[in-house]
Amino acid sequence: MIENFWYDYEEEKKIIRFIEKLNLDKGKKGQKIKLLDFQKKILCDLLCWKNPDGTRKHREGFVFLPRKNGKSFLIACIFVYSLYCDDEYGAEYIIAANSRDQAGHLFDTVKNMIETNPTLRKYCRIVDSRKKIIRKATNSFLQVISSDASKADGYNGYIVCQDETHEAPNDELYSKLKTSMGTRMQPLMLTITTASNGTNEANLEYRTYLYAKKVQSGEVKDDTFYSAIYEAEDNCDLVDESQWYRSNPALGVFRNFDELKSLAYRAKEIPSEEAKFRRLYLNQHVRLSNEQAINPYKWELCGKNFDFEMLKGKKCWAGLDLATTTDIVAFVMVFPIDDKFYIVPHLFKPSGTLLDHEKLDRTPYSSWSKQNWNGIPLLHATEGDYVSFRYVRQIINECGKEYKIQEIAFDRLGSQGIVSDLTEDGFIVVDFGQGYRSMSPAIKHFEELMFDKKIQHGNHPIMNWMAGNVIATEDAAGNVKYDKGKAKYRIDGIIAMLMGVSRAFTNLQYGNLGENINDETLDELGW
Repeated sequence: MIENFWYDYEEEKKIIRFIEKLNLDKGKKGQKIKLLDFQKKILCDLLCWKNPDGTRKHREGFVFLPRKNGKSFLIACIFVYSLYCDDEYGAEYIIAANSRDQAGHLFDTVKNMIETNPTLRKYCRIVDSRKKIIRKATNSFLQVISSDASKADGYNGYIVCQDETHEAPNDELYSKLKTSMGTRMQPLMLTITTASNGTNEANLEYRTYLYAKKVQSGEVKDDTFYSAIYEAEDNCDLVDESQWYRSNPALGVFRNFDELKSLAYRAKEIPSEEAKFRRLYLNQHVRLSNEQAINPYKWELCGKNFDFEMLKGKKCWAGLDLATTTDIVAFVMVFPIDDKFYIVPHLFKPSGTLLDHEKLDRTPYSSWSKQNWNGIPLLHATEGDYVSFRYVRQIINECGKEYKIQEIAFDRLGSQGIVSDLTEDGFIVVDFGQGYRSMSPAIKHFEELMFDKKIQHGNHPIMNWMAGNVIATEDAAGNVKYDKGKAKYRIDGIIAMLMGVSRAFTNLQYGNLGENINDETLDELGW
């Protein structure tokens, strides 16, 4: 209950008095720090709320601010104050980021605060070459560490900060540092960041943001967790000044108002710059223009769950994307029923690559491999380091017994073996090129169906993730394709879906192509 916690007003006075004796690291030389109200609130909320026994209430803090609002400065204040004013013996202050240079910026701010204060400078030793500050009186130190999580063992963190978590490749470093604090009576784990694109719930920033929102709303009770979230309202007007101030608490002080105004009006006039302005300066979770080939809002509207039983015995057209045998193989069936196109994916990945690729793609493959979606595996994890085509063939044959598979479209590259097997099994297989000529009409059909809410993907988590990964490229003639080479993460399921949608759409529109084929039809289909 809230009455069990108390606010230490004496500590508040001590914090503000201590910090405002320090010098700024930027601006006029020798200028003293003058804390703004929002800075005082964050610092004192984190450090002054206490448990009944006098230890700090908060054990984790999430600071969510857009660019140029002094995130690193706030954390530097906490490090310097605690290093000199906490009585924790043997305290370890850890700074981590996605690169040593990035962490070095925060270290330099801390170092400047100490070096420009004669009193503080006398009571510590700064080792620049090792990015380390040692305070002998308490046997404590502050240390910048590598972003390599494998080298993060052996620490016993007291106050730890991981910077710019929206860029973190995974949560391994965060987890190691957080668990290192287990023996401390009042540890503090801090993450500071701007917004990610908000499409990957496994992303460390976005995951923590969603948790913070649940704590703020009361959906989750966690008195040890603190968050300071500064963001504009969704879909706000780009030139609404109240939203600039809402998301940029330092605006008009050290965050330049005229610069932000210029950027806002530029983004208003140049649509391609809007997403960038919203993410970097309004701190909204939006994808940049080159990250959103599939409209996320329209895709989400097509995510209603549907009854799988109604699909049994129905006609479907499928796409088979084999990628490489060490990555994801996708077999996606498309069922056109009553002007809707229902999507049922089977996705395969070798179990031997799950953990390595989980780190590489920042994606929970292991967890997905243990889950089901409407009674089928969310991700088929085949034994070994390669996808077993024998197993893929088995699943396709099982589907063939339950559904009326009319055609299986495939990419000829790397498909010869399994295509021959499927032909032997009695399936009709159709070569589907992956270039602009074939893919552009397929994308056009898919987008028309999606915008009319005729695509029904059932909110499949992996397909949702892949849809967010898609990047489109365009040739000189204006033809478009979803480019695997440009996509940062996997899109195999989407490519297989496109092939299935295209074949289903084509056969419904033109009937049996063998009976209705002509040059005009072939041109329209991109053949």
